[in-house]
Amino acid sequence: MKIPEITKREPLAVQAGVSKLARVQLARLPDPVLLKEPIHFWDEIFIANEAYLLQEMTHPRVRRKLAYDAATHRLFLEYIEAPTLQELVRAGITRADPARTHRLLQSIAETVADLHAGILCGGPIVHNDLKDLNVLVPATVPGEIRLIDFTHSYFDGNLPPFITDKKHPPAGTVKYSAPEKWDGDFANGFTADVFAFGVMAYYAYTGKHPFDGTKAQIEKAIQKETPPTPLKLGHNVLRNTVAVVMACLEKNPKRRPAMDQVAKVYAESASLVKADGKDF
Repeated sequence: MKIPEITKREPLAVQAGVSKLARVQLARLPDPVLLKEPIHFWDEIFIANEAYLLQEMTHPRVRRKLAYDAATHRLFLEYIEAPTLQELVRAGITRADPARTHRLLQSIAETVADLHAGILCGGPIVHNDLKDLNVLVPATVPGEIRLIDFTHSYFDGNLPPFITDKKHPPAGTVKYSAPEKWDGDFANGFTADVFAFGVMAYYAYTGKHPFDGTKAQIEKAIQKETPPTPLKLGHNVLRNTVAVVMACLEKNPKRRPAMDQVAKVYAESASLVKADGKDF
């Protein structure tokens, strides 16, 4: 594939150990593009995997793939000017504006439900690394989301080699990893995504992760402990959404709701949320 020349490059700050990201300008193209490049060998594998998944996806809430250079493992993606959900949580916005938070979580739930159903995705997809850092909230559409980072994703029933060979088990971010992942079971992808959504929603409502501490403490808590509900912590959240979020955090994956059920709860209760956060 012939990719236009890069005429300008602005490196973006990213966490250590992940692929390099840069905001680049390509010749003859008016808008900036996000460039993802590998740092280590495994980055090449993960970027190639993301490129493969994204070529099958046309979902409007998923960041679009523009081009992929297999020779250099460079992936060009739609550039979106947007904070992450994590930034909104840390700024206190998700707790100050419950109506917007409800809509954002509804958008995430609906998007993941669509992925699991294979809607506009070429087949059912497991995201496998859901977290607040992988949700963008565009400044131009503050009630909407864009789901990003499909490096560890896969089509249901087609586990990629980096999972099956166990050389690099993609547990995802530890605070979001379902109990079964800690036991080495990566085959129940849909239910693990549901668990991760529960962690993300809990964090959005409270500003705190339900399981925190050192890696060992997080593992023990995820496998053994039940966090207090947002209501018990004094947060004014709809009871039915709290109930479904806590169900997402069930230790037994068979007891978690399907993602379309979660999305339905959010959709049906959207009209009950007040912007001032009082008297739900």
